[in-house]
Amino acid sequence: MATSQGGGTNENSAPIEIKDGVCPENEIDLIDYFRVLWKRKYFIFLATVLPTLIAVITLFLWPKSYKVTYVYDVRDGVRDGVRDDIGGWNLNEKNYDVSLSRFYSQENLTKLYDVSGWNLNEKNYGVLLNRFYSEDNLTKLMDKFQKNGLEKYAGQLSSDDQSREFVKFEATPPFLNLSKLTVTDPEQINKIREMEALLLNVTITGKSMQDMYKLSSVVRDNIENTLPLYMAQEQLSTSVRGYNNKLAEIENNRFSLELALKNNDGVLAGLKNVNIGGLDNRPSNIVLQFDIGGQSQYLPLGYQIQAAESKKVELEENIKIKEENYRYYKDLLDLNNKILAELGNKLPSGYTTEQFKSFLISLVAGYEKPQLKDYLNSYIRATENRIAASRPITEKPKIYPIAKGTVKKSGVVFAIAFMVSVFAAFLWEGLEKNRTRIS
Repeated sequence: MATSQGGGTNENSAPIEIKDGVCPENEIDLIDYFRVLWKRKYFIFLATVLPTLIAVITLFLWPKSYKVTYVYDVRDGVRDGVRDDIGGWNLNEKNYDVSLSRFYSQENLTKLYDVSGWNLNEKNYGVLLNRFYSEDNLTKLMDKFQKNGLEKYAGQLSSDDQSREFVKFEATPPFLNLSKLTVTDPEQINKIREMEALLLNVTITGKSMQDMYKLSSVVRDNIENTLPLYMAQEQLSTSVRGYNNKLAEIENNRFSLELALKNNDGVLAGLKNVNIGGLDNRPSNIVLQFDIGGQSQYLPLGYQIQAAESKKVELEENIKIKEENYRYYKDLLDLNNKILAELGNKLPSGYTTEQFKSFLISLVAGYEKPQLKDYLNSYIRATENRIAASRPITEKPKIYPIAKGTVKKSGVVFAIAFMVSVFAAFLWEGLEKNRTRIS
C-alpha cells in the first residue's frame, strides 16, 4: 500500500511513464473519436434526419405567401421645386426681391399647390415613405382591413419593420448613397440629390391568392387617393406660412412708404410756398436727370417742384400696388386656409381625391374675383391630373407565389441538427465513461 503526499491512500495507483515530457493521457487519438461516431451512428442519424424531415414536411405543408407588384410611371409628374423656382438659396440683397416676386408669381404658386406631379427625388421619396408608414396612415389602413375582412393582416402594420415588409416601396433607378461616393463638388452633390426616379414599384405581400385582391385594392386606394392629399396638406401648410411672411413684409414696408410720401408732401408744400417768380418763362427743351451717382442735383425751383410731384405720384402708385398685392395675398391666404381646414377635418375619415375635387368645384361658385376663380380652376385641373397620374402601368399585374426556400432552409436545419447530434453523442459517451469509472 502506497502513502500519498496528502496522507491518503491509493490502492489502484500505478506509475505513469512520461516520454519526451508528454503525458499519454493528453494525446489526441482520432481513432477514439471515430469509434464514438460509429458507436452512436444510429443516434446521430436519427437526430439529424428527423428534424430535417420535419422541416421539409412543415415547409411543404405551410401555406404559400403571394406578392404582387404595381409599377407607377412617375416621369410625367416632374415639377420644378420651390428652391429652383426662386433661383436657389444663395440670395443677396440684390436678387432677394426678384426671387420673392418669382416665388409669389401666379405661375409658381400654381406649381406650389400642384398635386399632379410625383416629383420623386430623394427628399420627396423619403417624405412619401414617412407619410405612408406614419402611425396616422397605418391606423387608417388597419381600419380598412377590419372592414374588408382582413383582420389577420392588421397586426402586420403594428410595427415599423413588419409594415415595411408587408408593403415595400422601391424607386427605380435607386437613389445614390452619397456616403459611399467620393464626390466633393457641391454642385454635383446637389445634382445627385435632385435626381428623380423614373418608376415607383410597390410590392404587397399576402398569405393567400384570394386575400391578395382585397389587400391590393385597399393599399392601392390609400396610395392613389389618400397619400396625394397628405402631400397637398403639407404643401398647403408651407404655402400658408409663405403667405403670412409676405403679408408681414408688405405691412412692414407700408410704414416706410407712407413716411416717404409724407416727407415728400412736406417738401412739395415747402417748395410751393417759395416765390418762384418767372417760372413760366423756363425753356422747354431742358432734359432733367435725378439721383446721378448718389448726388443731389440743384435744379431750378420749378423743376424741383415737378420732381417732387413726380415722386409723389410714384410713391402713391407704389402704395396702391402694395395694397392691391396685400388684398390679393390675403384672399389667397384665406382661400388656402379654407382648403387646409377641409383636408384637416376630412382626411381622418377616409377622404379621397375625388371628394377633394368636388369640394374645390363647389368653392368656385362662391368667389367672384377672376384671379381667385382662375386659381381654383387651375388647382382643380392639377387634381384631375393627379388622379390620372395615380394609376399603375398595368392595372392587374400577375400575382406570384413567394418561394419558400425549402432546399436552403432544410440544409440549414440538417447542418445544425448534425452538429448538435455529434456534440450530444460525445457528451453521452463521456457520461457513460464517468459512470463506469465511478462504479
